Amino acid sequence: MLSSASMVEPQGIVSLSQYIQEQAPEKPYKIVMFVNTTADIRDVGDNKRTEFDLFNKTAKSLDIEIHHVDFVGCFLSESNGQLFVNSLAFDNTGNAIMPAEDGDAEYKKPIPIDKENTLLIPRGLGTPGFTSNRYWVDTISLLEQMGFLTVPSVETWNMCNSKFFCNELFKLNKLRTPKTVPITYSDDTARAMKELGDKYPVILKASSGSQTGVGVVINESEKSLHATVQMIKLLNKNIDLILQEYIKIDYDVRAVVLDGKVIASMKRNVAEGDFRSNASLGATTEEHELTELEKFECENAAKLVNGKLIGVDFMPAKNREKEQPYILEVNASPGFAGIQNTVKSKNVLKEILKYFMNRDNWT
Repeated sequence: MLSSASMVEPQGIVSLSQYIQEQAPEKPYKIVMFVNTTADIRDVGDNKRTEFDLFNKTAKSLDIEIHHVDFVGCFLSESNGQLFVNSLAFDNTGNAIMPAEDGDAEYKKPIPIDKENTLLIPRGLGTPGFTSNRYWVDTISLLEQMGFLTVPSVETWNMCNSKFFCNELFKLNKLRTPKTVPITYSDDTARAMKELGDKYPVILKASSGSQTGVGVVINESEKSLHATVQMIKLLNKNIDLILQEYIKIDYDVRAVVLDGKVIASMKRNVAEGDFRSNASLGATTEEHELTELEKFECENAAKLVNGKLIGVDFMPAKNREKEQPYILEVNASPGFAGIQNTVKSKNVLKEILKYFMNRDNWT
């Protein structure tokens, strides 16, 4: 029989568990987060600093290096085979320092990036020609062509940026959505309302853009709707507008889907004196457990837009166990401050950033 002394591992030989740990693909990486701190349209009650600090704090806890880059003034450069991202400097409030009137600009030290260890997170792509410009999208597309992982991808961002397209995509794949009709020109409201059954009130939305309730209007009558559409089209005749049936609710739900699986969800109660449920508008939130059917529908919606990290907004059915929920929107760049503060059972953002420490998840 072997004695305990004879079972001692010889020096220089590692245990199986130690070997597995050393071979694990999980390791820190670098985040370059692209933002637009100068957007003219602000979400009501939005505090960009909260997201800025949240990402910095969470990344630091995982030894992940993080850099913030404003699309304004951003450009790529190369030196001796090394690729760099160049960005305007940021002040202590988390905003980029804009160039002076004479053209002088303060830049950060160029940020070296490589596709094996740099995760790109474009969060300020906006709507080209409205809240952003095409160069920003082209920059991210070019980096994707070089082999960089971007979350969201340009493909996912492009699909999620159109509420009309997503609504039609979901209907095509048998997901339940509110009845939605596009308004194709300023005097198109009568036709659009006829498709909705001429029932008021009705929801008027910009098809592209903000994900926090800005650009969403409830109209109680034909005169009100027609006047609102004409005014919007007068200001910007090319803006995409949609009409949606109004379904009265007390709350909706935001689910976060990571790699095809729901990892967190919260209930968002309708704000007092409003019909919207966005936390940035003053709505209260609470952690919320989904039914298996609701999880399945949210995960399906995220897969349809090829999203690795997606926020899915839905309205629960009366019979949550057996009836499909109404999928309202999918967000390619969901905010995390609200769900981070609401969900107490886990650190949502930490789980997300840790997921990307495994290089197997970069494919």
